[in-house]
Amino acid sequence: MDDRQHITFLVSAGLELVTHLFATCKTVLLYEMNNRAVQRSLDDLHGALGTILDHEAPAVIRVGGEFLHINDVRLPMDAAHYAPIQFVIDEMRKRDVQSISFDAGTTRIDAGRFLKTLLSIDPGEDAFTSLTTALDAAGVSAVSLVYQAERESELVDETRDYKLREDSNRVYFRTVTLVGEIMQTIEDKHIIQVRKAKRLTQQMVDIIQTDESMLMGLASIKSFDAYTFVHSVNVCLLSMLMADRMGMSRSDVARMGVAALFHDIGKTYVPTSILNSTGKLSDQEWELMKYHTLFGVKELSRMRSLRDAVDPMFVALQHHVHLNNNGYPQRPGGWKHRLFSRICTVADYYDAMTSHRTYQPNPLTPDIALRFILENSGEIFDPVIVKTFIRAMGLYPVGSVVELDTGEKAVVTKQNPDSKYIHRPAVEIVTDDEKDESKWIPADLTEKSTNARSYKRSVVRTIHDSNTGINKAVRFLLK
Repeated sequence: MDDRQHITFLVSAGLELVTHLFATCKTVLLYEMNNRAVQRSLDDLHGALGTILDHEAPAVIRVGGEFLHINDVRLPMDAAHYAPIQFVIDEMRKRDVQSISFDAGTTRIDAGRFLKTLLSIDPGEDAFTSLTTALDAAGVSAVSLVYQAERESELVDETRDYKLREDSNRVYFRTVTLVGEIMQTIEDKHIIQVRKAKRLTQQMVDIIQTDESMLMGLASIKSFDAYTFVHSVNVCLLSMLMADRMGMSRSDVARMGVAALFHDIGKTYVPTSILNSTGKLSDQEWELMKYHTLFGVKELSRMRSLRDAVDPMFVALQHHVHLNNNGYPQRPGGWKHRLFSRICTVADYYDAMTSHRTYQPNPLTPDIALRFILENSGEIFDPVIVKTFIRAMGLYPVGSVVELDTGEKAVVTKQNPDSKYIHRPAVEIVTDDEKDESKWIPADLTEKSTNARSYKRSVVRTIHDSNTGINKAVRFLLK
């Protein structure tokens, strides 16, 4: 079983395990252990557990950020599995459990005793200690737990968040710098080195799989100089986000990032006067602009390692080819669209439409750009990738400035993991002193009023950054 097959197996088997774990817990809460419904649920659970243990042991369920992992493979938070995954996360967090490890010898009786004991322990200050003591008393030795140390205090959480912001800022701006260095390398007629790009994209994968919101927040800040460099990094990030949400392996997500980072490398061959033109290009100028896809392939073909060059070459060539084979470059008989290219097309369009450019002084707000992508699903864009992208970005992507029905203005800081609340993301209300991040007030848009008949706050509309005076950099950049 190769790496990709291994990841696919663990995702499938992991979702099956969590689904049966959820169903068994619900049944155990309703009936005694000798009830037939409980016994049938335990049979199903033990079978799902055995599927994993037959291939590798132990089977470890771990909470990481807002996600659940099986043997360090993140489970996709899709609509069909949201309830089971969130239930398991909540029950583990209530008892300060970071991970549950099932040994190869875990029996059906072990699983039943473990769940019965777990659910009998009330959440509280010493829940983890009480749980481990009770498991010892019940003779459950095949199942072991790890304490959720990060829940010890708010200070630890704040330290972790700052470290994540620090890491996100560092890798983002190092990658922007790298794109500039690569462009200079090409102008100097030297060969592109891909080693640093690999290292940076691997760091991005780690951050995305911990908390994708910080890097997405940085990608939403459109006031940076050097558009070409920043655009390449944003397309890289957005492409990796989609690849991760589609369940690709860590190595494939990083490969997607490298390919997307080089997607516009051919623009080094296009005169600056054309790239920065504020008016409509002439037919001749437009033809030259379209050739940046072929120029990119030419440049990437000079890389020393053909293995490293293949994905970037196809993405550079195809990222402006539409699903219906319109776009450019044209090819008799049409193109066979590679997956990485189709992903990059969505990312490239979205970032371009939402960015300030010399010929686009008034870019689209994120929700309007998403609407364009959705409306052109099946024509320009791959419908499966569009669905993945919109689910990842939400109706109001991280970094969007929104107006609430209270008249307050807020910045979206994280998506709501529950798909039924896709229109109610996590936000921070911006006060008059918007330059002081400590004055930004977190708000729960799922919170209801006293009579529980209406929500306290709802999003009315998205506002373009330039119309608000709000500096999002305060929230996402290091102080």
